[in-house]
Amino acid sequence: MKSVECMEKKRVRFDWKKHPFIAVFLLWLFFFLSFACFKIDGVVPVSYLLSMAMAGGAVYSLAAKKEKIRKVPKEKQKALLYMLGAVIYAGLMMYTFEHIRSSSAIRSRNEIVPFAFLTAAVIAYCIAVSVKKKWSEKRIIFVMLIFSSIVQLFLMMVAKFNLTQSDMGYFFSDGHGHAGYIEYLYNHNFIPAQFDPREKWQYYHPPLYHILEAVFLRLQILCGVDIRVAINNTQYPNLLYMMLSVVCSYLIFKELKFRKLPLVLATAVMAFSPAFRYVALLLNNDMLSVLFIFLCILYTIRWYKKPTAKNILKIAICFGLGMFTKMSVALIAPSIAIVFLYVLIKKLKAKEYLTFKKYIGQMFAFLGVAAPIGLYWSVRNLIRWGVPLGYVPFSKEEIQYIPEPVWQRIFDFDIKQFVNPYANYLEYSDTFNEYNPLVALLKTSATEYGVIRFILGQWAGYLAFWTTFVVAVISFAFMVYVLFKKKSFSGIGKAFFLSAYVVYFISYEYFCIQYPYTCTEHIRYAMPLILAGALFIGLGIKIFSQKSSKLAKWIMYITTAAVTAFSAANTIIFITYGIKVTIEMML
Repeated sequence: MKSVECMEKKRVRFDWKKHPFIAVFLLWLFFFLSFACFKIDGVVPVSYLLSMAMAGGAVYSLAAKKEKIRKVPKEKQKALLYMLGAVIYAGLMMYTFEHIRSSSAIRSRNEIVPFAFLTAAVIAYCIAVSVKKKWSEKRIIFVMLIFSSIVQLFLMMVAKFNLTQSDMGYFFSDGHGHAGYIEYLYNHNFIPAQFDPREKWQYYHPPLYHILEAVFLRLQILCGVDIRVAINNTQYPNLLYMMLSVVCSYLIFKELKFRKLPLVLATAVMAFSPAFRYVALLLNNDMLSVLFIFLCILYTIRWYKKPTAKNILKIAICFGLGMFTKMSVALIAPSIAIVFLYVLIKKLKAKEYLTFKKYIGQMFAFLGVAAPIGLYWSVRNLIRWGVPLGYVPFSKEEIQYIPEPVWQRIFDFDIKQFVNPYANYLEYSDTFNEYNPLVALLKTSATEYGVIRFILGQWAGYLAFWTTFVVAVISFAFMVYVLFKKKSFSGIGKAFFLSAYVVYFISYEYFCIQYPYTCTEHIRYAMPLILAGALFIGLGIKIFSQKSSKLAKWIMYITTAAVTAFSAANTIIFITYGIKVTIEMML
């Protein structure tokens, strides 16, 4: 009996809080199985859910041990009930709502109902926590992350498949664009093109994202899903990448010792940023590359705190896979190098030569892992077809051309640029093309290329742009304050994040000037700036929360109000958009 009791005490329980990425993946899997489109011949989708329930029950029985099933702790009983409840709920959703979108004319279903169900579940949770008076920063952030994911799911379900598809191309066409790239890999067993990638539009991109999408397609087809419906479901991986990116940013803030209000506000900026919603709708490699950049930042911070081989290899893997997704991930390299160099110099000054040698060995290991993965695609194309390193094709569209001189593009902030909350494009019958990259950056981060204007009109554009503008100004002011205030942030921390901010901003400006076309002026080329903005808001609030002056309190009130308005405004806009689109499709 004693031995059995000892085994019970020693048994390790799975802690979801310590494995947030797994928790997010399981939530995404629930979203996909419950709300994706299915048209399966001969196989009922719910059978997959039931098999999952049986497998889960088997795992539970093994973990609990047969002779002790009745004495299982309440925590495990609750976990099992939650799992079974989720499976039953998903099964009901599968039968209750039409999950068929067939042929090229995608059929409609009432997406408002599942959104209302999920929202009601979140509201019920909030009421239960309020009644028990158990609100904490973790529960507030949990609700934000869950509801942000639900809103994105709703937006993705109602949006047209090619609503915001930059350089997407088409499936079942001539094979060009990101869609053609995915289709090619699907048809050729995930083997990258064995020809000069310049021969087909967008094939110059490293293939990781497209391979994952092709694998996702193949898995659906193997389960009996109709090919056209499976293609429609290719939006779901980007939803997962967005959810993981937001959680990753939260973990970054936690590593920087954000607590309470600073942590909540910084996470809110990331969770409710409209830029993430738009980029997550794109069927291209942008969202996955953003996730790898954030992971590089997270693991660099962790390596700095605990410089082990395990942590540096995590950076190497994320960096290498990031470059195997999109070459622009390399822009985070200078910031990582600064941290590495700082640690080496610190050890040399302290005359800790053995530790110095150990870290040098770790950095060679970093290069040994990151370089082959990250540079493989570029070196392969250079050797086999002579494709220049860093090659970026560009098609000159006259209607997108920006004729204004460089000095005007950088320094002109004429009021006419702010009259329209959406980016000005001659393609949309505007009077001029948006020419200031900074203004375009703010506009595309709030309203993309004007996607919502055709459904909601000007009011949504004004609300999205000006709340985004206010938060951006506050974050920039906090950045200046933090950088010039002593002891506000560690020196290496300032160097790391400031270098990342400067590199991505200058890279974006240079790209816009080098290619003077409206298609280059987009937030997707500078997404890490949003993380930097949220970070400096958190740091600023953290500093002012330690002061007792009236000015400090007013700054905190104003910032909290601005971030709250930003989060609420964008949530209202996207929910309204989803409801209007659903109603119009049903009529």
